[in-house]
Amino acid sequence: MITKIKANKSFRGTTKYVLEKEKAKIIGGNMYGRTTNDLVEQFTLSAHLNPLLKDPCYHLMLSVPKTDRTLNDDELANISERHFASLIVLSRLKGDEAQVKQPDKRIDDAKLKQLVDEFIETELPAYDFFIARHSDKENDHTHIVASRVNNLDGKSIRTWNNYAHSEHSARLLEQKFNLTPVQSSWESKRKAMTRNQLERVERDGLPGEEIMRRTIEQVAVDKPTMPQLIERLWSEHQVKAVVSYYSHGGVRGIKFGIDVGSINEDGSPRLLWKQGGNLNKYKCSFKKLQTELGVNYDPLRDDPEIKRLTQIIESATIRQDNQQTIDYPLSNKLTDKLLISTNKPETIASIKPRITQAHAVELYNYYSTGLEQKLVTDRDKEVANRALKDDRSAPEVEEILKASPAGWTTDEARALVLIANNKLKSQQPFPELKPVEKQHLQQELLAVAVPVGVGIINHFLKDTEKNSLRFKHATLSKQGKELVYTHDERGEIFRVAVNRNQSGKLEYSPVNVGEIKSEDIETWKKAKQILQEYIELQQLQKTQFKGLSR
Repeated sequence: MITKIKANKSFRGTTKYVLEKEKAKIIGGNMYGRTTNDLVEQFTLSAHLNPLLKDPCYHLMLSVPKTDRTLNDDELANISERHFASLIVLSRLKGDEAQVKQPDKRIDDAKLKQLVDEFIETELPAYDFFIARHSDKENDHTHIVASRVNNLDGKSIRTWNNYAHSEHSARLLEQKFNLTPVQSSWESKRKAMTRNQLERVERDGLPGEEIMRRTIEQVAVDKPTMPQLIERLWSEHQVKAVVSYYSHGGVRGIKFGIDVGSINEDGSPRLLWKQGGNLNKYKCSFKKLQTELGVNYDPLRDDPEIKRLTQIIESATIRQDNQQTIDYPLSNKLTDKLLISTNKPETIASIKPRITQAHAVELYNYYSTGLEQKLVTDRDKEVANRALKDDRSAPEVEEILKASPAGWTTDEARALVLIANNKLKSQQPFPELKPVEKQHLQQELLAVAVPVGVGIINHFLKDTEKNSLRFKHATLSKQGKELVYTHDERGEIFRVAVNRNQSGKLEYSPVNVGEIKSEDIETWKKAKQILQEYIELQQLQKTQFKGLSR
């Protein structure tokens, strides 16, 4: 279904447009009027309850394509009413549940359905609205004209993010009423290639910018963390992703680089670099990687690892013998597999014959053995996982998944294969740090943690009989003259002997240093800030107390 939505000032203009079209008729709603004047009169009474609202008129449209079954008036009215109710419920959500563009964060479909059912039963009558059907174009469509003002409390419907809410509601209605599914705008913002562009690709291969765009979308399909995205782009596709920071620590942006065969004067490869926002304004800027592609980023957790990867990647050279494949649908004319070579222009690879449908069914039954009780998506992810472990190629696994009773499309099967493939790779251990890197990480941690740890012990455990303090996932303790920090899962992170010299300066010597991660350093930096704030507060309170006692 196609949706449109708009808030405006004029009940009369909107109602007149909707009702006075040829073949227009009211099929639903909760208003007594049937003429423009009667309806506008009722709408105006509602709007007076919230006179400060600039655009009290809500105008929604739902369009069902002719290719779908013919829906009668009751069905269309039911769908339209539910759509209106869904928008109001979605407008009230906050936090992650309101992020409808991100499947891993947004409100669960079952929970949303329950909320909408309850809303229709209890609150929908408080909003004036009517539903009209138009049959004047190639596809049937309905108009919902409503007041944004609640007749009981005078509060208005929020219009923040209403375009996304409208599209998400339509996707759920398509599932519920078995209608043709349509991609939401955030899933289909890439423009299709023109015929000239397709011919150029078939002749010369993909341009570097397009390779990077498609590689990023492929690598991000299973919603990785930002460091995982950067590491995969480099290790799997030789695409460099470099994040830059402001002096105050915030992220400035991200750029991507790829070798397309050009050479500098010294004979070194000349990379094609593109800022993320220029590479694809919809999806590749640092912010859009998160909001559009669902890449997970936590500054505290990820920045140290991103900076470490940046140092490695910026100094690395691209393998001149590197050859990789990127799967992406182009058109019926082109193959669905492109060979990318860094020392010559991209060319179309030859295609191996795919397995037959009968063989795909046979293999699907084999790999799905014992998974019959799983939900269909979880089952087929595991089928893909098993097939890949069995050294099946990605195209073969796609054909196997298309034999599933779920009836996956080529794109859906490809996405499942990518998820399984990335899961397998993520299970492989990350390259171990070099001894020099380990030593640097240890020194950095102890330099921050020891003075802060001593300060925490002295301030928070002072005048108590306790000798340990609980962190979120770890414990800091004083054992004689030793300071010990132990993680719940990784064991003892460090144990140091602490003393003060004759001048009162803190000295320490490591007794044991265990497994250290960059996140440990960030934890202690945060602890340092908390300790400083606590000390400043204590000093302020002492000053105020002295002033009162004079």
